[in-house]
Amino acid sequence: MTFLRDLTGILAFSPSSLRALAARRATISSVVYLSAGFLIFVLIRNSVYAGLREESPLSLDPGVMGAFLQLNVVQVVLFLSLIYVPAVISLSNAIAGDGLGLTLSREEYQTQLSALFPLWGTLLLVVAPLQRVLPQFVVLGPMGVSIGLLILVTLITFYTVWAIRELNFISTVAALGVFVLSWLTLPLFYVLKSFFFALPLFIMLPILFILFQRVRSHIGGRESERAFHRHLQSLTINPQDADAQHQLGLIHLQRGNPEAAQRYFEAAVRIDPSLPDYHYYLGKALEARGDWPAALRQYEDTYRANPEFGQGDIFREVGKAYLQTGKTEKAVEFLQFFLRKRASDPEGRYWLAMALMQEGRSEEMRAQLNTILDQARSQPRFFRKENREWVHRSRMTLRRP
Repeated sequence: MTFLRDLTGILAFSPSSLRALAARRATISSVVYLSAGFLIFVLIRNSVYAGLREESPLSLDPGVMGAFLQLNVVQVVLFLSLIYVPAVISLSNAIAGDGLGLTLSREEYQTQLSALFPLWGTLLLVVAPLQRVLPQFVVLGPMGVSIGLLILVTLITFYTVWAIRELNFISTVAALGVFVLSWLTLPLFYVLKSFFFALPLFIMLPILFILFQRVRSHIGGRESERAFHRHLQSLTINPQDADAQHQLGLIHLQRGNPEAAQRYFEAAVRIDPSLPDYHYYLGKALEARGDWPAALRQYEDTYRANPEFGQGDIFREVGKAYLQTGKTEKAVEFLQFFLRKRASDPEGRYWLAMALMQEGRSEEMRAQLNTILDQARSQPRFFRKENREWVHRSRMTLRRP
């Protein structure tokens, strides 16, 4: 149900739904979902325009495998997963202006594939029935394009640019540039199509075997994860096991389900209100849901229980929550104290800048944001990558009139 809710959310341009899909890193299920969406789209399209194909010269019967390859499902999935998504990530890193260059990490690859594939699969499923309702063609210059395909291309353009912007924390103009440049990889798709049709059976069988092994390994890993969840669920049979409730809350929070996480964290707090971890992560779940007053109460409880919690991160969280609840003076106080110990933390400095802006101290605000950019330029590449969100936010805020 959470997956379906997130799919609905991305159609409504919800960044939280997009990032929840990315956080799951469910690469195999994302590939399966996109493949199903593409297959349904192609089959419906072929059935609608079967008459047009019958008018063209007929080729020899390609057989079952050849017929399947002619649907281009395998070729499209391989092209998108092995060429297109890596190109989008690399271009985003290069265009972001954070000194990352044409790089990508395994984490970036898994998260962006897990978000983009369900997005594209959903768009294919949405447009598929429109081909039956609107089978007409639109004449664009020397060629005609079906209305369904035109709608699909338009939707994919808008949604992909939006997704690139949200996932990579770059501007809309930069995301559009990444999208346009990413189409330079299209010739490789035609090479891949020709390559696949030319593959002899003795080469295709090992490839299929490797894919089968990967899927089986993934299924085995998922089964182990489900067994772990069942074990944790069994621990909650004891209503006084606060740690089991807390662990279940962490799992749901990591998977982008703050509502379920909140219930488990609340149970842990009720059982043992003395542990700061339980209050802190309950605050995180409430923050993810946008309930800032309740999150502030939990962060304050964490601070009172252990002022050094998270190596002092709690000062940043309390200050951020004060800012979100309109208590800017206290927000500045906590965030400045936090930065005395963690001067290189871009998130804390960004929230301090926002608090200063709320107080009308624009020059001090700009000084804090420029400090974030200066520190990013002097820090190692991994630091810039991990903190890109705050670097991007700082740059965008400074560009505002």
